[in-house]
Amino acid sequence: MNRFMVGSMGLALGLVAAIATAQDSGDGNKRGWTIPPGAAQEANPVAPSPEVLAKGKKLYEDNCQKCHGKSGKGDGPDADPDHMPDDFTDPARAARNPDGVMFYKIWNGRKSPKMPATKTEGFSKDDVWTVIHFVKTFRPKA
Repeated sequence: MNRFMVGSMGLALGLVAAIATAQDSGDGNKRGWTIPPGAAQEANPVAPSPEVLAKGKKLYEDNCQKCHGKSGKGDGPDADPDHMPDDFTDPARAARNPDGVMFYKIWNGRKSPKMPATKTEGFSKDDVWTVIHFVKTFRPKA
């Protein structure tokens, strides 16, 4: 191989690595989330029911909708246009964020882009798990 080809391959591999690092891997990535090891395997301890979904909807409307939007697309009136909140209707995002990962993102929040930590906003852990059940209703049906 000539030097140009080797250099091009190295540049391409570096670009792929940078993109992979920047993407949300669902395991705490380097984007400011505090996600413990094993979170992706953590199951939601709150059983879904019509009552749980109704409570989750109310919690979402009161606390999350202003940024994440009425239909979960990340287009709420208080969304930061420079750092749009996640679109809960995106199947790729859903695949990267199982219940346990979502729990720790909601529970711990992050500073930049801003996502309040619900553990300091008066939520119980069961409230977070309840919101997760509701948020999953935005996902496309298979």
